Amino acid sequence: MNKQRPTLADVARVAGVSRATASRAINGEYGTSEESRDRVRAVAARLGFEPNAVARALATGRGSAGRRERIEILIVDDDPDAMSAKPFYGRVLTGAMRAVGDRDIAVEVRQVARPPALDDNVPFGRLLVNVAGEAGAAYARQGRTIALGRSAPGVTYVAPDNEGGGFQAAAHLVNTGRKRIGAVFGPQTPCAQERKAGFLRVTTGAARAVVSVDGDFTRATAYAAAKELLAREPLLDAVFAACDVTAMGVLRALREAGRRVPEDVAVVGFDGSTLAEAADLSSVYMPVEEEAASAVRHLLDPALPRPGRLPTSLTVRSSS
Repeated sequence: MNKQRPTLADVARVAGVSRATASRAINGEYGTSEESRDRVRAVAARLGFEPNAVARALATGRGSAGRRERIEILIVDDDPDAMSAKPFYGRVLTGAMRAVGDRDIAVEVRQVARPPALDDNVPFGRLLVNVAGEAGAAYARQGRTIALGRSAPGVTYVAPDNEGGGFQAAAHLVNTGRKRIGAVFGPQTPCAQERKAGFLRVTTGAARAVVSVDGDFTRATAYAAAKELLAREPLLDAVFAACDVTAMGVLRALREAGRRVPEDVAVVGFDGSTLAEAADLSSVYMPVEEEAASAVRHLLDPALPRPGRLPTSLTVRSSS
């Protein structure tokens, strides 16, 4: 009687990995570590396993029905204009595409007002943006997941040094002699709160008069917030905006109030986006593209070292 041909399940069992991992190790160039690929391929050779056409299809990133593997970028933002109004998201997509390169993997962007319920349509990997708490943890339990910024305990994340960036912005304003400092901070997200904490470390310690308003990273809210700051502190001589989009609203309010920038009021933003360059705005630069690329590389190969904090740097321009 002829011995039954070994199956992919046999290879996976002997190698001590899942069937999906065994398939990717034998046929693919992403999704497994070099150590796993070597071990699985050695077991396959020892057992005499030969991949079939379905397995080879998986190597190209396509399932048995011809569907491509995909990485989902899940963005939670209730601003309907977020994708066009906030350069941050375009930079995230740019970094993700760089990491995917010429692999035949789809990158899918999904913007929602609140985290959607889990379903059976699980992507190869999921990149979370503005997803915190139990929602982030639930996605992580379902499959490969990484977040931009802190999400939930146990969820791997990559983030810029937000607190350090806030510290740099405040130190610049204090060191250039500004004494009546205002701030339009961000929403109750980890990244925004880190920027706020870093900023207040300097301004509180320097005993400067700080007036602040919490915003939501939109231009309209920032405009209203800046008007409120001016009403509360008419001699305001500096404003920190927690993102560059926020800074655009602040600049509009200052212009309408007849306050000159930087002669009367210095303004510093946060992101280092093309908005900052176009407006000649001093801004804390964060390497968003590298942040997203690092996250996607980790999705493709979880054996890579866990990504951590990326450095930020203040670029001083004519606004301060």
